[in-house]
Amino acid sequence: MNKFFLYLVSLLNPVWKRLGVDVEQLRAILEVKLKMDDRRPSAYMQARQQKKKEIKNGSWGVILMSFVMGIFYLYAFFIAKDHFLQMLIWFSLFMMMMSTTLIADFTSVLIDVKDNFVILPKPVNDKTVVVSRMMHIVIHISKIVVPMMLPVLVYLFVETGAVSALWFVLLALLLCIFSIFLINAVYLVALQLTTPEKFKEILNWIQMGLSVLLFGIVYLAPRVMKNVNLAEVRLSDHTWLNLIPLTWFAGAWQAVTDGIYTPQFLIFIALSFIVPFASLWLVIKVFAPSFNRKLAMLGGSGTDSGKPEKARAVSSGIPWYKRLARLLTSGSQERLSFELVWLITGRSREFKLKVYPSLAYVVIYFIYFFFTGDHTSAGEKWKHLPETKMFIFLIYSSSFAFITAISNLVYSDKYKSAWVYFAAPIESPGLLLMGAFKASLVKFFVPFYLLLSAFSLWVWGLKIMPDLLLGFFNVIVINLAFAFIYLRRLPFSAELNIKQSAGTFIKGMLILIVPGVIGVGHYFIAGYIWLVLIFGLMSFAALYLLYTKYRETGWAKLEA
Repeated sequence: MNKFFLYLVSLLNPVWKRLGVDVEQLRAILEVKLKMDDRRPSAYMQARQQKKKEIKNGSWGVILMSFVMGIFYLYAFFIAKDHFLQMLIWFSLFMMMMSTTLIADFTSVLIDVKDNFVILPKPVNDKTVVVSRMMHIVIHISKIVVPMMLPVLVYLFVETGAVSALWFVLLALLLCIFSIFLINAVYLVALQLTTPEKFKEILNWIQMGLSVLLFGIVYLAPRVMKNVNLAEVRLSDHTWLNLIPLTWFAGAWQAVTDGIYTPQFLIFIALSFIVPFASLWLVIKVFAPSFNRKLAMLGGSGTDSGKPEKARAVSSGIPWYKRLARLLTSGSQERLSFELVWLITGRSREFKLKVYPSLAYVVIYFIYFFFTGDHTSAGEKWKHLPETKMFIFLIYSSSFAFITAISNLVYSDKYKSAWVYFAAPIESPGLLLMGAFKASLVKFFVPFYLLLSAFSLWVWGLKIMPDLLLGFFNVIVINLAFAFIYLRRLPFSAELNIKQSAGTFIKGMLILIVPGVIGVGHYFIAGYIWLVLIFGLMSFAALYLLYTKYRETGWAKLEA
């Protein structure tokens, strides 16, 4: 497969030479990059990787997943009748998936800082480096978008003919080029306007936002579509759509498919060709020289590394997280573990990227089930919401977010630093485990649960206060039991890509079943104050027993 991609790139050698690119160096760089891509485990494969075996052809799993998503995207052609609207919806989904993939692969593909240390010291000019990076991104995205296009290509070939299908392929590739270079241009401008450290932090929040957006679209879009009659939508009434690039590509496809060659549609066709190649020229000619200098700063520690230290030196008093640690922990070892986890979870972008979106998923699940059921309007559902017990769902769905946080406490890309645990005179590792659990409880669960409680009290009133307290203790018991059974590693002491898959299915089922069973039981006793009080005392007793046992975990009970 890699040879085929290299052959396609070589077809543009005359273009590369005119841009000042060394085509032989370009081919050599791409060949190495593609080989490294095949050896690097993808997001779909990391959970399965248990042994450090050499991976070959690792991109086939991604190709298969993209093909399956392409089948789902055929939904756009069945919910709308107008050709223009069909393609506008499909191109929107297509571009969103490409953008999400580009941002998710930012560190390894989009801006690969290894180029600065391996390639730039060699006699390779900036234009060759930038074009190799761009072509690497194009090939990487092609492994995703081409399988995604195949189901639609077959559908259009049958429904609208060969000309329309081939025209769709050309437009989809042009949209791919436009999306790639548009995102790169935005990143390059951002690097010019901000410091590397701030840029990486902003990018991390963008990644989290996109993951939440994608999750919300998957769950909520079908519900919204049920309430919208797309057959009655008249896009011609919304002239502002002509300013959106997706409209150009959808209009260009409709022009050829339906034989509409009015001035408006001819402009759409022209823009669909001119804008992608103009973006390509702009990135290579204008941004390339300063890009590599900024990229070198991005790969390093950045220029702001000394500022936080200076601020801490000037500030007086004890940080508030240390005050929390002194208040909530007993003993110096448990307190230090609390402070360590608090600080690392606030600085680690990888940890925040995995945990923070799970908090938003709880809200999306609530909205999803809110719209599930009869076909009454949202206003009617909201009016009758206080008559339901959906606050029980909010309470116990919050346990999934907490489990996500404590599950990722043991993993780090700097796991080799964990030798300090074994070198230090630590009496019992259970103290470190409990300190880490308390830090994640206070930092991630308690603020989130307070927000859910405030919303629940606003909707259902003070009468559910006992249920909120019972749910609080139950969720802590659920997560402490999960930690007691499965989390027997010290904080940030395990490698990211060697998560043990033994028992993963059983673990996943327990995570779903246990909160569900306890939540159903709570549902039936909600409103009966004496039953809630009795079960609250039982939950508190279970919490005390689990707390004591988990805190007494010895070295022999830790996982290797």
